[in-house]
Amino acid sequence: MYKSNCIHSPNCDSSQEKFKEMVISEAERVKPIIREQFLREYILGVGDTYEIFNIYCKTFGVDSAVETRMIIIKPSEICDYEDLFFIKNITEQYIDSENVLLSTTINDHLFIITDILDRTEIIDLLDKIRKTIYACYGYNVMAVYSKVSPISEAPSSYERLKQCMGYFFYSGSDVALYENDIKIGEGSTAIRPEYGAVENAVRSGDREKVKMLLSGFFKTIEKAMPTPAVAKTYCLELYVCIIRCCSVEKIDKYMKGMFSVQAAKTLLQIKSFIEEKGLEITDANAPELNKIYSSLIRDTINIIDENIENENLSLRWLAGTILYTNVDYLGKLFKKETGKNFSHYVMEKRMEMAKDLILGGKKDRIYEVAEKVGYGSNSQYFSQVFKKYTGVSPLEYKEFARLTREKKVENSLEIEQQ
Repeated sequence: MYKSNCIHSPNCDSSQEKFKEMVISEAERVKPIIREQFLREYILGVGDTYEIFNIYCKTFGVDSAVETRMIIIKPSEICDYEDLFFIKNITEQYIDSENVLLSTTINDHLFIITDILDRTEIIDLLDKIRKTIYACYGYNVMAVYSKVSPISEAPSSYERLKQCMGYFFYSGSDVALYENDIKIGEGSTAIRPEYGAVENAVRSGDREKVKMLLSGFFKTIEKAMPTPAVAKTYCLELYVCIIRCCSVEKIDKYMKGMFSVQAAKTLLQIKSFIEEKGLEITDANAPELNKIYSSLIRDTINIIDENIENENLSLRWLAGTILYTNVDYLGKLFKKETGKNFSHYVMEKRMEMAKDLILGGKKDRIYEVAEKVGYGSNSQYFSQVFKKYTGVSPLEYKEFARLTREKKVENSLEIEQQ
């Protein structure tokens, strides 16, 4: 009788051994994938987490009480899965495989559990990882590591580290953050911003007081260290108070700045932006502009500033087209309040702007500078006026600017060598 099995065949024993070896080999091959999946499900609380963790420990011989440190590494910019895979490989090369107890990728970051407990060693490894990733792929990574805790606390430790990751908003650096150095949410209720005082100082044009109040505001935020979202809320309220003090025609321009505050990645970026706009509005409200000049002359000066590139800018055009006032009356009032006649005032404005363009190191040709300061295509006339105003031609002034820049570079190199 024909038998479908070959239990008693010597060849069959060999086949069974090969099959067994294949199964074991395949099991070893997929083991890392299974480990990652189990860890991910345990951390994220998928299904019965307690049961999952027990299975995990039994299957892979994990001691649930062993002391570990847990690390989250996250690219500072959005990256795809392939980039995250490379980051994982580089990380596991620096943190030897024997020291990586468990690891997995979750969304846009890498989560690692290691038995390296020394903080100095952790910081050194994370610094090497960061520098290597930047050298290879051109982007920074943020890293935060935990206090010493058993593997069984992985879910709660993971949640704390995710919250800590947000505090790169305050550091503005690439140094790895330590969980215990961050007081999550503490002190946020103690913040009492002096919005009214800031608004009054901006409105009155008191530059020094505005600088002092803004400095105090940001020091308070840094000390309290609320969550980044809460900190941005305080900063937006401050910014709104400031822009309420600007002129009506510029409110739309400053309102757009709210998006800059919301999109900022660090508190330092927000601080620089608000200080710049705050002092800009403060200077516009300064007494020398508001009290010495009448409203008509203030409007005239603003129109000059906004139309300085217009070669048709003239007293008659401005009076008849924009201000709808008598040209002779405007001319006399302008001379009385500024001490200069209209054409001379505009010429000085244009020459100072031309000097800034040339000194700025831009690659504009002289005729391009002439166009930008309101002389249209008449670059020859511009050069004559420029030489009369400065004592040198635009080309000579440009050469002077070049030599000055080169001298600054030489001086800076000498200082670095010292």
